Amino acid sequence: MIVKNKSLWQLGFVISFLMLFSTCSRQDTLRPNIKTQLAAFDTLTLTQPEQSLLDLDSLLIDDNLTTLERAMLFFKKGEALYLNDKYHEAFNVHLKAYALFSELKDKYNESRSLITLSGAALHMGDIETSQVYALKALHLAQLIGDKRVEGKAYNQLFSLHFKLKDYDKALTYIKATDSLYSKTTDTTSIIAIKSNVASVYLQLKQYNKALTSYSEAMSLSQSNRNPKTLVSVLNNIGYTYIEAGEYNMAETFLRGAIQLNKNIKVINAAPYKGLGSMFLLSKKIDSAEVNYIKALKIYATNNNAKEEIEVRDKLIAIAIMSGDYVKALDNQIVRDSLQLDVSRLEKNRLLDFANVNYEVKQKETEINHQKEINTRNQWLLISTVLLAVMLLIATAFYVYNTKLRAANKASKLEQSLLRVQMNPHFIFNTLAAIQNITLEGNPVKSSNHIAKFSKLIRQNFDYVRKESITLDKEIAMISNYIETQQLRFNNIFTYTIDIEDSIHASEIKVPPMLLQPFVENAIEYGLKEKKEGGNLLLKIEKEQQGLLFIIQDNGIGRSAKAKQEKITEELHATSIFIERLKMRKKGEEKTFVIEDLFDNNNTPIGTKVFFKLKF
Repeated sequence: MIVKNKSLWQLGFVISFLMLFSTCSRQDTLRPNIKTQLAAFDTLTLTQPEQSLLDLDSLLIDDNLTTLERAMLFFKKGEALYLNDKYHEAFNVHLKAYALFSELKDKYNESRSLITLSGAALHMGDIETSQVYALKALHLAQLIGDKRVEGKAYNQLFSLHFKLKDYDKALTYIKATDSLYSKTTDTTSIIAIKSNVASVYLQLKQYNKALTSYSEAMSLSQSNRNPKTLVSVLNNIGYTYIEAGEYNMAETFLRGAIQLNKNIKVINAAPYKGLGSMFLLSKKIDSAEVNYIKALKIYATNNNAKEEIEVRDKLIAIAIMSGDYVKALDNQIVRDSLQLDVSRLEKNRLLDFANVNYEVKQKETEINHQKEINTRNQWLLISTVLLAVMLLIATAFYVYNTKLRAANKASKLEQSLLRVQMNPHFIFNTLAAIQNITLEGNPVKSSNHIAKFSKLIRQNFDYVRKESITLDKEIAMISNYIETQQLRFNNIFTYTIDIEDSIHASEIKVPPMLLQPFVENAIEYGLKEKKEGGNLLLKIEKEQQGLLFIIQDNGIGRSAKAKQEKITEELHATSIFIERLKMRKKGEEKTFVIEDLFDNNNTPIGTKVFFKLKF
């Protein structure tokens, strides 16, 4: 009887062990029916996205799912949401999948989830989170030696740096992706990678390299017999030729894309938009308008508000150039309404993402807080000692650091004060002059002056931050400034810039905006009072140790102007100019001279300013 009880006990133990083992092993297995359904979702997600989400949700309510089955279903759902541009929901679902894969120590699927999490975060504008997840995915892929997943991680890092306009790093990552995928048979992915390589070269304005990569993608598309992909490549090649200024080639490829779309009965706005841009650049306004309208209709039908806004901006510009202000106004009204809708959706998206980010950060905070509690006592004594040492060091250098900070602050303030900003009256008067040209019905002329004026302001903002710029940039800026002044005063004066032939302007560095104050004074207090015959001369001569600058006008002269209004030294910016030369510590301020010019009858006939800059 004892033997029988012992045998029964052993049998029960074995059965219990097997049940326990079965229960544990169920957590990381896929049943055949679930595996079949998961495979079917790949196609269903692309053809019937809404139905695939409903089917996935119906499966996820099953309480008998294993951990791996639930993780895979979450993964499939996240992918379906991501492919249908529901990035906020995709992010939430993939967080659940990632947590389950981590629990199962399934590094392959962990890395796959991380890649999608990175992509969703990037679409939602969280660059930092996107980078963290992409780098984690790359590390896991390299750890398990999966080249395909590693390539996807590199591709995600490419997308991130491309969005940041860090094209050099983007090129490094996409080339790494290319090297990993070049040995595979996944032609579709290789085509996408080649196109991404070309897009980076396009941004770097290396058009030949971009066209080479697009040509490789086109050859693969033709051999793969994928017309939709081929249309995309043709369109990209067309846009590249537009960027390169080769409009005939651009038109050939864009029309090829349109024809191929017709053959496969696909409606695509991109080629028409490209043709619109090409004709606009070629100043074929009517043809540009026709193609932009075709693109607009397709974008409006597809509810693509962002692209529709961009096209309407072009149509507004075309209407203004054609003098059809009613049409321009109609497009502007629709465009503003679309922009309000886009802004509202963007605001809601950011709020949703903020909530998700808050939840993630809250969990991370809780974990970090627990770690801090565990290690606080260990580091308390070390922190106290370090703090005491730091206090002693801080006390020893307190006076020195205080003086140094004060000196640095004074220096920065002085340099900021020395940088010459554009006169507000000049800005307002120039805008008024441009407005008058517009009201006179000359939109092309007003557009040219707006472009020139905006370039001048951009030059001022760019150069004011720099300690020095090349002489050719300084001359380009001062030329732009003088021509803008000529617009203000209806060309009552002419100007001449005489640079000695031996001067290599692109190689010589000078302080930025050095000439503008004296050119401004020559115009404002000399030339603008003359009704005709005014002339401004800017002359630059090379000397043994530097350059000689001469600014001369034939205006009414300083003394004559002083009788009409008081001109202070600050108005001429003379003291600021001298201080700037002093800061160079080359003695250049001693060469600065303002000379009043007189004729034989001692009548003022202008002003001459000259100074020297040393190399």
